[in-house]
Amino acid sequence: MSLNDEIKVYEDVVVSRSTGEVESYEPTFFNEVIRRREVNFIVQAIQAKKPKLILDYGCGGGWLSRLICDRGFQVVGIDLSEKLIKIANSICHEGDFIVCDAMKLPFKDNIFDFVVGISILHHLPDLRSALRELKGTSLPGTVFLFMEPNSINPLSAFGRRFFPMEAHTKGEKPFTFGYLKTLLILAGFEIERYFTTFFFSFPIARFLKITGMKLPLWLIKIISSFETLAEKMPLLNALNSNIVALAKLR
Repeated sequence: MSLNDEIKVYEDVVVSRSTGEVESYEPTFFNEVIRRREVNFIVQAIQAKKPKLILDYGCGGGWLSRLICDRGFQVVGIDLSEKLIKIANSICHEGDFIVCDAMKLPFKDNIFDFVVGISILHHLPDLRSALRELKGTSLPGTVFLFMEPNSINPLSAFGRRFFPMEAHTKGEKPFTFGYLKTLLILAGFEIERYFTTFFFSFPIARFLKITGMKLPLWLIKIISSFETLAEKMPLLNALNSNIVALAKLR
């Protein structure tokens, strides 16, 4: 897929102008079960580092940048889509946002001390080159937090095949659990935490969005509790749909 074609995909997605979220999932279930836990982990990692300048790598509509700024941290967000950057600017006035290619970052060397990227790496044409680019703009000891889809989750694989996301780009390649970890290590990163989450919650949230169904809050809480237990089962762990990597630049 050409860069212009990829930009058009992102220009066409529906993004909430109040939250900056791409509207690919039923919002109540998604926020209660998935986003709440993701945000808790991201915030804990940022607060532990207390960084001076954070790069929101592939910031989209700015939902994460706003969350970061609301907690008193300075953030720079980058995205390929001019439309998404405009939305990010409108919901997060304290952040700085730049339209650019993630493969060619327009920054000086050694300026960021925390980098966070949510579901961006699997869209990039050359992950090794992208990681080199990120390392060049980062200080020694910079913490990197990535969340990426796991290609071998059977429910997500079925959804990608028959009900692709609105922001699906031709040629994107979700990772296997071991591949991403190996690539980070070979690129010179020190892995601090590496695990998977959510066996069935992403597919449920997507199914609810497509069908227009909504679940009562009591049922959502039961599903959330069961998900927390199920994703830790030995046979399911490697199949969970979300890979979380927390690494440090050596």
